[in-house]
Amino acid sequence: MKKKFLNIFNLLILFLIIFLNSCSWRVSKVNYLKQLNNYEVLNCFWGDDLFFMDLPDAINQSLRYYRRLPDSRKFKYGDISYTAAQMESSMLLFLSLIEKAQENERPFSFLSKNLAEKFLVFESINSSGNAFYTGYYEPILEGSLTPDEDYNIPLYSRPDDMVKINVGDFIEKYKNVWITGRVKGKRFVPYDSRKDIVYKNSLNNRAEPVAYVKNHIELFFLQIQGSGLIKLKDGEILRVNYSAQNGKPYKAIGRLLRDKIPKEEMSLQSLKSYLYENPDQIKKILCYNPSYTFFRTLKEGPLGYIEVPLTKKRSIAMDRKLIPRGGLAFVQSTFPVYDNDGIINWEPLRLFTLVQDTGGSIKGHGRVDFFWGSGKEAELLAGPMKQEGRVFLIVAKKEFL
Repeated sequence: MKKKFLNIFNLLILFLIIFLNSCSWRVSKVNYLKQLNNYEVLNCFWGDDLFFMDLPDAINQSLRYYRRLPDSRKFKYGDISYTAAQMESSMLLFLSLIEKAQENERPFSFLSKNLAEKFLVFESINSSGNAFYTGYYEPILEGSLTPDEDYNIPLYSRPDDMVKINVGDFIEKYKNVWITGRVKGKRFVPYDSRKDIVYKNSLNNRAEPVAYVKNHIELFFLQIQGSGLIKLKDGEILRVNYSAQNGKPYKAIGRLLRDKIPKEEMSLQSLKSYLYENPDQIKKILCYNPSYTFFRTLKEGPLGYIEVPLTKKRSIAMDRKLIPRGGLAFVQSTFPVYDNDGIINWEPLRLFTLVQDTGGSIKGHGRVDFFWGSGKEAELLAGPMKQEGRVFLIVAKKEFL
């Protein structure tokens, strides 16, 4: 009897050890924000690959954002809250710091010392213990303001019948849960899907086209990027930017093509190539993603989520629910180097950036989408990015504001 009891006891101990190990594994896999201590800050390399070029311009765009906000708006870094005015002061302090660093004989050492003394530094960490990077860009498409034989695929503006509802207005526990739809008769129904809009022409006479483009493939990727330039037949450039989305969940078409494109070769370029090489599959593949983006025209841009122009290699997108909007960040990853249209190497990417955008697939801590600018070169840099790295969020200590 005693022996049987000991066996049961040993089994319980073994089960407990396994359970505790599995719990600690789950804890280590959680996304989180970690504050660095002074020693860690001093031992990080804060070298900027572009030696701060265009960084003041990007900072000034975030300053535009903070200056139009009420001071009741709060920005949280862990348990520490900052007002819009304090975020502005933090940016101005960092701006003066990089100006002094540029005049210093050892600029990055000077910067490291001052960051440790005057700023709080947090690392945004994903479930793998680092950060994951993709890239995005502003495509350039040929188009027309009026439909013709070549340009007959509409780029729609936001439809007048689209309605967004905060479910929390009706049921308290769903506060800030939004749904998109339209009123049909006496019912509120989900909004049209990509298949309805593109292949059933459901928005005819319900939405106004901003312009017309040549093919569905280029329009699809323009929608994913969220902004672009339309080169009209007379040479004029029309800037288009995200205006609204149909409320359907975003689904990456790469998942549908996992058995067609090897994982290590999956990129924007390989997806495009597959679609062009398999025209009979275009409808099925594109409709896998029911999400549909509507556009507006702008004089300046491209505009990010905080409604300020993005700066090439200085703006990034992160999760708007977790990361303070407009805030300063330092990115560490790698980018592709080409020779004869092929990638021959990946080189370090280390830059100070501003969190000025977000995205449907940009979720969780340690998730970064890096803005590469406009055109073909930017597309080549953005398309293959599926890189690991690190990302740090930086804000001034309150005693230095």
